[in-house]
Amino acid sequence: MLTKKRFLILCTVIAVLFSACKSTGKTGEGKESSTQEQTKNTLTKYPGTMLWRIDGVSQTGDPSTVYLLGTYHAGDQRAVEFPECVKTAIDSADRFCCELSKSDWNNMQSMMTELTMQSVLTDLSHTFIDDLTQEEIILVSTFIDQQSLAQLVCFEPWVLNNYLQQILILASGLDVSKAYDVMIMQEIEKRQMDFDGLDPAQTQLDLIAYGDWDTQLVMLRDTLSDLENLNASAKDMTDLYEVYLAGDEEAFEQAYYKDFDKDLQDETKRQIYQAYIKALLADRNESWVPKIDEYIKKGGTTFIFAGCAHLVGPDSVFVYLKQNGVL
Repeated sequence: MLTKKRFLILCTVIAVLFSACKSTGKTGEGKESSTQEQTKNTLTKYPGTMLWRIDGVSQTGDPSTVYLLGTYHAGDQRAVEFPECVKTAIDSADRFCCELSKSDWNNMQSMMTELTMQSVLTDLSHTFIDDLTQEEIILVSTFIDQQSLAQLVCFEPWVLNNYLQQILILASGLDVSKAYDVMIMQEIEKRQMDFDGLDPAQTQLDLIAYGDWDTQLVMLRDTLSDLENLNASAKDMTDLYEVYLAGDEEAFEQAYYKDFDKDLQDETKRQIYQAYIKALLADRNESWVPKIDEYIKKGGTTFIFAGCAHLVGPDSVFVYLKQNGVL
């Protein structure tokens, strides 16, 4: 679930000086919008963080605010507390929203177990071992003991891929327990509040077990390539984290999509990854627009936190908010 490419399915901003969190009055990616005055909802980016704010008007004519915090699904000791602007946004929130609702989040382990059991092969005459080269099998064996591998062979390729991806996290030195997602959920729990979800659980489950056998095999092989170059792959992950900590959305976009470039240039993989990127980002971002619009119309203050890749790039949620007249 957490390769470099899939790391942002479900993330952390470094603590910065309060002065770095003050609003600049800039919209979108830091450039003044010529049409801003023509819309009732305006977008502001907080410099030095991945925090945006939408200011609008509710259906009753009252002020309405929606904060969107881009997160990174792991962190380190530099992210043990919220930046002041993020803390202020959280403290002011009347409601919270994550990629998954609180109930779905709490049930995710059981849903993952069920998803895994659904992928058990009914016919073991052909497994992923039959599709891997001898070199790839040897590589897998360097990370997984024979007993575990013998069990994983009984499942579709995505299960082994999911298992192997955790190694990249360990190699990077980042800690998923220090992700802002987790910290915010803990803060919400202290307040005895609930949080809504942008995605139905099935959307994320479909991404975890994405594609047919051949597609899963392509993605498994890409993970094996990352593991074969483990130090470089771990560095790519930490480099992306450093860019994230800097709060530079343009640099994050370049670094994130760079990971897909090679695959999109490969004719044998292009269609697979075009479809995957669409399912991972574009489709979901577009589906979030009515939800965000609804929060604006409700009024009060809503705090949304989701993977940072959803807030940057050519298919960001802000692009779809503008296309649908929300911004």
